[in-house]
Amino acid sequence: MEIQLPDLALKQIFSFLDLFGLLQASQVNKHWNRIAESDFLWRSLSLQRWDCSNFTNQHLGTHTWKQFFLHQRRKELRLALAQPHNFIYKVTKNIAYDMELAYLSGNSLTMDEQEKSIICGVSPKQELCAWDVQEVGDAAGNIYTFTLPGLRDVSKVTASQYGIVFLHCSPDKKWIFACGTYRRTLPQVFLTESLLRPSEGSAPLSTSLPHKLCVSACWTPKVKNRLTLMSQSNPEKKTEFVTFDLTTKRTGGQTVIQVHKIASFQLAAHLESPVWMGANDGYTIVFTNGPYLLLFSITGFLLQRFEDHQAAINNFWVDPRYVLTTSKNSVHVYMWEEGGRHPYLRNCYRLENIWHDPTTDDCISSVMCDNASIVLTVTVSEYSMLVMYSLNT
Repeated sequence: MEIQLPDLALKQIFSFLDLFGLLQASQVNKHWNRIAESDFLWRSLSLQRWDCSNFTNQHLGTHTWKQFFLHQRRKELRLALAQPHNFIYKVTKNIAYDMELAYLSGNSLTMDEQEKSIICGVSPKQELCAWDVQEVGDAAGNIYTFTLPGLRDVSKVTASQYGIVFLHCSPDKKWIFACGTYRRTLPQVFLTESLLRPSEGSAPLSTSLPHKLCVSACWTPKVKNRLTLMSQSNPEKKTEFVTFDLTTKRTGGQTVIQVHKIASFQLAAHLESPVWMGANDGYTIVFTNGPYLLLFSITGFLLQRFEDHQAAINNFWVDPRYVLTTSKNSVHVYMWEEGGRHPYLRNCYRLENIWHDPTTDDCISSVMCDNASIVLTVTVSEYSMLVMYSLNT
């Protein structure tokens, strides 16, 4: 410590540190503390973790980037560190039958302490029951783009001659994945900008992915432009996972989308064909298998296995922070850990099925969460209900 490095050199070295390394460096001496507190370093950490490139000093107000980062991190941990008795719950009955949840708003990057969740859904009648939504696909193969929050129609694009069953926007909002009801057609990826600003007389920029029989797909939040597909062949029932990277390139004055296959593996024959899947860091895939939750590398190596459900998992939710699994009797909450080469999952807690009526045959049809709430739709014989768990803050 006898040699004091220039501020610029020290700042460059500190830029390679993670959260805990930066906090430790700030405790060495006053000089290191001053550099480690700089907005440049904490803004860089924030950009690595969240999509906050449009977040300005005006949004921060009187707060620093360090305060912003730590505040968002506390919000992420709040749900993971909770206990079942920390939740209050509310049940809303007689919503649209078999409504599918589409959006939950409580992950917004704000400095607000009191955060409320706004829910939206899509009914089987193709009605938008929503406060916030971006893209919606229909049974005629069209993709509609709407503004936020007024739901003003921006564009309508015919993406497929068949109905669209999967429509997923990438975490950075750059890409839209679309897959039709006819599984032997190739799934497509659209450049979002071409949907938001469609050119008259020309088709939106898109490309087909060279993989048929797709039954599910997910983007990886922590690696931009990475997409994993799950396919199942009949009658063999073989399940395969294929991971692609997407890039754009200017060729002859035009932009083209390039697809690069980076990994694939086939699931062992003794494992059931999964229904649900998700991803986190770009190198791992999580999916359900009967009552089990399995974590694999994208090359097919089993990393982790959870056996927390007694019955088959009937619904599933994955985001950059949490994994939720549901069965008829409970909801299990897991959180992604960041230690080691691969992130792994930590089992946080279980929420009991407090809404269950033993006289009816109910089923959880969808589940999702944000930093403030966990929301389920439960389908009963003749109606659906919305079950909301909120942290009692």
